[in-house]
Amino acid sequence: MYHTHPGASRPSHRPAKAAVAVLVLAASLSAHSQSREATPPSGTPGLSRAEVIADLALWRRAGADRYATLALSYGMEVPAYQAALQEYQRLRNSEQFQVEVRKALDD
Repeated sequence: MYHTHPGASRPSHRPAKAAVAVLVLAASLSAHSQSREATPPSGTPGLSRAEVIADLALWRRAGADRYATLALSYGMEVPAYQAALQEYQRLRNSEQFQVEVRKALDD
């Protein structure tokens, strides 16, 4: 049984309801802003899934994946990484890129 002092009022749940409403509103605004940030700006072409898969295949074929951590994380650009990067760029700008895109679309 709930006992209160005769002069005391019953506890109000309004502050709790207001706090919940504020949290729900903040969460929805946060989710909305994140979805806008994930979308590339209009006029900026993005890569398709097949293009990303093709790009990664060429990156690996050139061997750049073996040296990228050293180069990007530690600033150690070994000659082998430079050679692999040049090979990747050559492959990426050749017909091989479209071949890889078609393979990715077929999968």
